[in-house]
Amino acid sequence: MVTEPPPRTTPSPAGLLDRAMALRADADLLDGYARRLLATAEALDGSSAPGGSRPALERQAAACRVSARRLRAAAAALLAHRRATGTGRGGPPARTARDVTSAVPGEDRGARR
Repeated sequence: MVTEPPPRTTPSPAGLLDRAMALRADADLLDGYARRLLATAEALDGSSAPGGSRPALERQAAACRVSARRLRAAAAALLAHRRATGTGRGGPPARTARDVTSAVPGEDRGARR
C-alpha cells in the first residue's frame, strides 16, 4: 500500500512574517547565550577550573554566534520570499525589513552592518 504525503501548503504572508520574527528572536537569544558563555570564560581566569574549560566555552560561544547569523539569514530569506510572493494575492501588504526590525525587541542592529 502506498501512502501519499499530505499536500504541500504555502504559508500565508503573515505566517512567513511570524516565522521570520521568531527566527530573529531565537538569534537574539543565541547572541545572549554567547555573551554569557564568554563572560563565564573570562571569570575562569585564575580559578581552579580545568584547563580546557575556557577554550570549550569560547568554542560554544562561537557556535552560538554562527547559529545566530544563520537564523538571521534564514529570516531574511523568508522575508525576501514574502516580498516576492506576498503581495498581489489578496493578502496583507508586505511589511518592510524596517517594520520587522523594529518589531523584534532587544535586537542589536549594529551587529549586522
